[in-house]
Amino acid sequence: MDMFDSVNHALTTMPSGGFSTRDASIGFYDSFLVESIIIVFMFLAGVNFTLLWFIRDGDFKRAFGDEEFRNYVVYITVGVIAVFVALIASGTSAGRAIRNSMFQVVSIGTSTGYTSTDYMDASWPLVTHLILFILMVVGASAGSTSGGLKLLRVTLAFKVAMRELVRIAQPRKIEQIRMNGEVVEQNQIGLIVGMLFVWVGLFFISSLVLAIFMPGDTFESVTMVVASSLGNTGPTLGDYGPSSTWAGMNSGALIITSVLMWFGRLELLTAVILLHPRTWRREKRVQSDRAAIALFRRLMEDKDEKKKIE
Repeated sequence: MDMFDSVNHALTTMPSGGFSTRDASIGFYDSFLVESIIIVFMFLAGVNFTLLWFIRDGDFKRAFGDEEFRNYVVYITVGVIAVFVALIASGTSAGRAIRNSMFQVVSIGTSTGYTSTDYMDASWPLVTHLILFILMVVGASAGSTSGGLKLLRVTLAFKVAMRELVRIAQPRKIEQIRMNGEVVEQNQIGLIVGMLFVWVGLFFISSLVLAIFMPGDTFESVTMVVASSLGNTGPTLGDYGPSSTWAGMNSGALIITSVLMWFGRLELLTAVILLHPRTWRREKRVQSDRAAIALFRRLMEDKDEKKKIE
């Protein structure tokens, strides 16, 4: 890789952009060294940047003791092992299986979107596609450049689900949701559950709308395009996989996916609230209420001044 390509790939690795100067992405170089270096920095891009700051300051205990970071390491490791085993079972050599599984899991899991091989090839069994889909939806850590729901939210939602299951068996037991040993407030849990609900609702509605604009495509292609757009991943599964582009979509589908990518890049609830009509009506009402209060105060002050004069 020459200097021009090195700079361009560095600028799209750390922001989890995934754009390459080559049509075949990182697969063009077919280099274990190039893939290994990019894997390291894609992984770092998926870490909460606050933890990287702690490491810079030498506070390794606080950084590596973070619960989300530990879950992130386990999450990526399990994904790599699962894809590796599936590729080995399908007849892929061990060396190629470990290279492809590590690169694609980290790339999709951090929503960077680089590709080192065509994972829609017949050598990649169906189970690997399901794993990549989960990685595409979940994303990496909060406070990172990755997209997706973020591992922190998914972890807390899982803890809420486990707490409710415990309550069914032990109704009198009081159990607090904790993250890094600290109690998570109920309003924060409500926001996380609301975020997940909005994402699921938006996913299904968008899939229905996109299916209208893409009548000739398969169920897998439509739903995976929506998941990739909301997760800001880039390459997806189905007909729009790593060896294809989205140039074949019609204008309506491209506009819809552009909006979904915008939703996915922002905090989802923030974007939904911003577009909600009540948000703007409420702001006008608040301003009018403030104006009325200010006018009432001026009238009262004028009345007091008249009384003093009299």
